[in-house]
Amino acid sequence: MNLNEKYYESIIDHHGSKLLLENFVNEKLPNYKSKRNFDFGTYEENCVSGLSPAIGRRILNEKDIVKRISNQFSYGQVEKFIDEICWRTYWKGWLEHRPQVWYDYLDDLKQLYPFKSDNVDYKNAISGNTGLECFDTWVNQLLKFGYLHNHTRMWFASLWIFHLKLPWQLGAEFFYQNLIDADSASNTLSWRWVAGLQTKGKKYIATMDNINRFTNNRFSFSNKLMLSNDDVAGYKYYEPTYVVTKSNPSKSKNKGYLIIEEDLSLVNVDKNCPIIIQSQSYNKFGQSEQVESFSNKTLKNAIEYCKNEISHNVSTFTWENAELIEKWVKTYSLDEIEIIAPTVGKYEKIIPKLSDRFNLNISYYYHDWDTSFWKYSDKGFFKMKKQIKKIISQFWETPLFKNF
Repeated sequence: MNLNEKYYESIIDHHGSKLLLENFVNEKLPNYKSKRNFDFGTYEENCVSGLSPAIGRRILNEKDIVKRISNQFSYGQVEKFIDEICWRTYWKGWLEHRPQVWYDYLDDLKQLYPFKSDNVDYKNAISGNTGLECFDTWVNQLLKFGYLHNHTRMWFASLWIFHLKLPWQLGAEFFYQNLIDADSASNTLSWRWVAGLQTKGKKYIATMDNINRFTNNRFSFSNKLMLSNDDVAGYKYYEPTYVVTKSNPSKSKNKGYLIIEEDLSLVNVDKNCPIIIQSQSYNKFGQSEQVESFSNKTLKNAIEYCKNEISHNVSTFTWENAELIEKWVKTYSLDEIEIIAPTVGKYEKIIPKLSDRFNLNISYYYHDWDTSFWKYSDKGFFKMKKQIKKIISQFWETPLFKNF
């Protein structure tokens, strides 16, 4: 999906992302339910919010979105959009219940390293040289803009797995490395879902008719598109192991806040307390220069936002120079550090290691949005969906929430 410069300038910023939300609510949300699945190729034409890069980093949080929507719409009018917001929450919660899925995926990538070096079909796929017009167009869009329409992501994954017959893990890696909104849960589990590994026997097979219908026949197909219906090998049942967690925010009067790129909401930070914030993206999994640059810009804006809106005591660090955190603790004589609890992915193991390395006392803050939903994320989405109205009613601000 083509994105413009104004979009990039806005989505990386706390104020700018709210303006994008405002525009979406007024211009596109009324037609979201009926038009959301159409991909006409550009952000302006498509009836999607494009807010996921901000939501994924919590530059814009789900509660604020729900509160804004509730001022203008009834729940029934926007239920489909709220469901889509909750899908991201659900994926994160599901992976919190089963972190081993993420670690097994990383192990699979290591085993597939020789395949990446030798397989011509894989190399053609990631360079957009398959000869399938729609797929090659989407590859080029992904590499140029770092974004694809959600429906297009489903088609892409299905073609990758069942037409090109490439390992789903490498497709998930390709997305993770190039999408500006990719996160470990939504990306990995969505690819597993398409492959039929998330729910055994339920796979997603794209069709030429469906692609034509929802792209306004933009692509030509030289031959009838053929996809295999064979099951993908490797299904494994993962028993949920999640223990319901609650925030244990620091009660110390002499505490500081550690902010990382995964969560830039700053909702837990007390005014004018010491803050240390990551200044450069931690690129552990080979994300593209575009994604890394995008993340660095979000961090730069978050630092300025902290300085201007929250605290006069803002320091920075990089993960290559984590000793600065220890120095910061000593400078401010802090006895405790509070951080928003990292989810399964880049940081859930790094933070405890940091605590052990420098003998730091770290407390975790959890978003009430997350903990409210995650307890229902141990099974299929529809178990959680039954709870959505009840959970979001506490954030709904007008009497338009009727018949609840």
